[in-house]
Amino acid sequence: MVVFALVASDTLRFGGPAPVLASRATPDPVPAATGTPCRAPLTTTAPLRLWIGGDSLAGSLGPSLGTMAGDTGIVAPVFDSRVSSGLANSGFFDWPQHATQEMARLDPEVVVFIIGTNDWMVPQPEPTNPSGTPAWKSQYALLVSQMLAVLSANHRFVYWVGGPTIRDPATNAGVEQVNAVARSVVDQHRDATYVDAEQLFGDAQGRYSAQLPIDGKQVLVRTDDGIHFTPAGGDLLARAIFSNLDTRCRLDAQAVPSSPQPVIETAGSTQIPNTFRTPSPTSGSSSTGPATTTPTRPATPTPTAAPTTVPATPPPVSSPGPTVAIP
Repeated sequence: MVVFALVASDTLRFGGPAPVLASRATPDPVPAATGTPCRAPLTTTAPLRLWIGGDSLAGSLGPSLGTMAGDTGIVAPVFDSRVSSGLANSGFFDWPQHATQEMARLDPEVVVFIIGTNDWMVPQPEPTNPSGTPAWKSQYALLVSQMLAVLSANHRFVYWVGGPTIRDPATNAGVEQVNAVARSVVDQHRDATYVDAEQLFGDAQGRYSAQLPIDGKQVLVRTDDGIHFTPAGGDLLARAIFSNLDTRCRLDAQAVPSSPQPVIETAGSTQIPNTFRTPSPTSGSSSTGPATTTPTRPATPTPTAAPTTVPATPPPVSSPGPTVAIP
């Protein structure tokens, strides 16, 4: 059994107001959230603690959603992206162990986690548990359940983001299998909701499309490799999650846009440089590199056997950096 790794993701940072994206004629890919309500009130001195993590695609979603949320002034975002990582290869990067440490260190109230594009299994001669078999489904469901337990501890609300459509048919079929298992687990959890990135990035027939209609125009949302997001694609995913989070936590109603919160990048995060915009001087984002500052928290917050083959990919590099080869 081999873990097929899809490395690297576009990293997006932008300043100013969040872009307004035209509604699309499809069901909402982020269903109405249930579970523990957000703490209230949220203020600039006691902001909502938001953690965004995951594989290389989090390198785009983290800065994008972080800036969008941080610009309200009442959300303190931290993002943590790890190129080539997944749940099925703890020998390469152990997400449950790392997330356990980060949840204890940062104590986020809301978690957004994107994973799965590196987790589908490539059938080999005499394969063991390739994607789609009952044994594989059971094994991967256990990995998702274990990770979800780490992220949702202490009544945290979790947005679990599945992999988007992929241009290569075989890869796309594998990612669909991963997403189906993850969704079956997440849908049983009261304090979690599954974000359907397949639906969000599919065309009218649900197929891969490099361009999608936004504000009445066809906009390029995927990179040339058919896997990763362009800056506009990062915006699209971030907006879908932000809109749901705004409904749950009344972010816009409580916003203090004159006091934006910085977007903190966890030390050790890995990203793909040269695929993101430098934040404007008025943005709350930090462009000075990784940091480990713990977001401000209220004095008394209200609770409101895996494969180990290392992917055959270049080792991840810390962002910012000069160049990284995109497969």
